Amino acid sequence: MLPPQVADELAALGHDACTTVQLGAHNLSDDVLVQIASAERRVIVTENAIDFAHVTTCPVLLVRKAWWPRTRLVVRLSAAVDAWAARNPEPGDWAHWLPAAER
Repeated sequence: MLPPQVADELAALGHDACTTVQLGAHNLSDDVLVQIASAERRVIVTENAIDFAHVTTCPVLLVRKAWWPRTRLVVRLSAAVDAWAARNPEPGDWAHWLPAAER
């Protein structure tokens, strides 16, 4: 749901970031993606609140592309996720909305 360049930007900022395609998981169910994220201690960053808001086995960061101008989406979203990660080094295993102050 998010541009794959966001993972590239996050990797450039020092995060172990990847897309579902890079994991070879682009055709897997949401439940399997959550299992992978749980096993690998990853944070899922998604716009899909309906399917991921219930997760309790790994951190999920919920965002909306509409929060940023399309022309700056990748850079601004990546910076926001980076800032959130710095403020939340041990996020709980549940869904978190990106705070308005970090948008």
